Amino acid sequence: MHKNTPKHVKEIKCRVVGKLKLVKKTNSTLLEKKQTYFDEVLGIYRDACKELIENSITYSSLLHDIQNSYENSLGIRDDRIKQLITQDKVFGVSVNKKQYDDKIKQLLRNNDALRTENLSLSFEISKLKKDNGKLKDENFSDYLSLMRERDARYTLYFENLSLHQRLKELDDGSSQPMAIRSDPIILRIALDRCREQLSSTQTELKSMKEEYAEIVPRRDFEHLEGEHQELQTQVQHHLAQYEHLQSTYKKVTAHKNSIEEELMECRERCRELERAGTPRPPWDLCADFIGGGKKRWCQLTEGLSSRDKLRALLKELGPAAESEHLEYFDGLGTDPAVPSYLRYSGRVRNLRLSRREVRVVVNDVWRGRPHHPQLALQDFVTKYFEDRYQQSSVRAEWAYNVCAGAESMLDEPQVRVWWGALHGQLSEQVYWGLRRQWDQLHQHLRRHALDGEIVTIEEFERVSRSIFPLKSEVDIKNLTDVVKKQLKIKLNCNEINLDKLFYENEEGFDRVELARELFRQRQLCQDKYIREVVAELGGRRAQRNITVDALKRAFAIVDPAIDHVRMEQYIRWAFSDQTSEISAISSLPLQNIVVRLAAGDIERVGPRSKGVRRNYKNTRN
Repeated sequence: MHKNTPKHVKEIKCRVVGKLKLVKKTNSTLLEKKQTYFDEVLGIYRDACKELIENSITYSSLLHDIQNSYENSLGIRDDRIKQLITQDKVFGVSVNKKQYDDKIKQLLRNNDALRTENLSLSFEISKLKKDNGKLKDENFSDYLSLMRERDARYTLYFENLSLHQRLKELDDGSSQPMAIRSDPIILRIALDRCREQLSSTQTELKSMKEEYAEIVPRRDFEHLEGEHQELQTQVQHHLAQYEHLQSTYKKVTAHKNSIEEELMECRERCRELERAGTPRPPWDLCADFIGGGKKRWCQLTEGLSSRDKLRALLKELGPAAESEHLEYFDGLGTDPAVPSYLRYSGRVRNLRLSRREVRVVVNDVWRGRPHHPQLALQDFVTKYFEDRYQQSSVRAEWAYNVCAGAESMLDEPQVRVWWGALHGQLSEQVYWGLRRQWDQLHQHLRRHALDGEIVTIEEFERVSRSIFPLKSEVDIKNLTDVVKKQLKIKLNCNEINLDKLFYENEEGFDRVELARELFRQRQLCQDKYIREVVAELGGRRAQRNITVDALKRAFAIVDPAIDHVRMEQYIRWAFSDQTSEISAISSLPLQNIVVRLAAGDIERVGPRSKGVRRNYKNTRN
């Protein structure tokens, strides 16, 4: 080292030399190990360069630029090396994958070719087996013919020997006296002996024929046994196909029946909508009858409902719309023929109750009804208004307005049932039967609910099937769809909140969509039940009176599970007689019976048994 070298440069040089001595130089030919060695050396010189730049003042900028250029070059080199390694890995893998794919495809082609060759060889083997069997049969027949020929030759040979022996004996016995050969006694004995041998031989031949009459050759037996096994296999295969087709047929039939039931329900619902729906009036025609024409009519009715449009039309038509008839009701008087809750003389103010207010009053009446079961519904309604309104005028206002509102709301099932029960056109049990089903479903779901609040859709369907065993799968599916629609359940959600499902507001539980669906299914089931009973009575066109025994027989055939208590309730309701002896009730026309059954709470107890005929003897009173 030069004498004028700065002290700090000498120190750096010494440190570099010391560090280089610590680095172990490799003699390996592997590039990876060489690269590791030179990276360590490069790191030592990089640190020395940084220290030299920091301690040098004169050439620090130049050294710094040189270091940066070397660092950039090394960085670019490393990036290119990484890129090349990555490309090598990617393309190497892809090339290997392509080679493996080609090998796999070649193996698959070879496999297909071998499978085809194996199949052809199998066909050829089966053909050769058949040819071999035919050849064996032909050889066996040749063998049998040769055996017969051999036996025949042996027979001829032995017969020839016996003849030669006989001839020899005759030649030897020619010297015997003629008297011995012509002795009739000896000949007679010989003849009897031959006859005995012949009879024994025939008997033995007959017994052998009888014993071996049903015996076949072993080869024929084995051939027939093989055919029998093949036929048995074919029969088993056909039986399996038959069972599969039968199960498929049953599934298709069940699906067809469910679709037919759903179609019938859709038709019934369409009929209900046709009966309940009202055509929308052409309001534009009203513009020709008011002042100002179509433009003024559009200004008056813009954004109004049909009821508000009607009021606007009546106001424009003149003083008739402002008459007292729209503001007041005329009292019906105090005649005994008038219902007790409507007995009032004078004018009654029209409160113009909304549909919601009418539903609230109707639900309040139903809620208080169980506390006074001994009263008739009309008497209870009278007591209801008397307890709430002390003044007769106010009581009359509410009674008349509720009745007027209910009469205009008969399109709603809730109000229609209450109105029919109030006037004796329907049985109160129609409402209470629906209420029992509602409470029963609620209680059973609470028992199966998690924390008493949440159930899954599958649990809801299972509980519904257990509570309503007579409902079809279509009915259960409709109940589930109504629940999903009512609670707005999404497709990925499977839980039902019972508090929301069975929430009852002041308008009543029968405003809930689930309760309406239960009521609709009850009505459809009742209509079907009554149609079957009427069919057993001779059909709707039958012009004859129906006796108690005939109706009993029809109920017993249609509903074998019905008990005597429920049957008596149905019969008393159908004949409108709750007090007389059941045997003393007189007959009624079929039309009256049908109307009464349709107005009552007639529910099927069990399924109708199919294919079973029962004989009932009609007893004459």
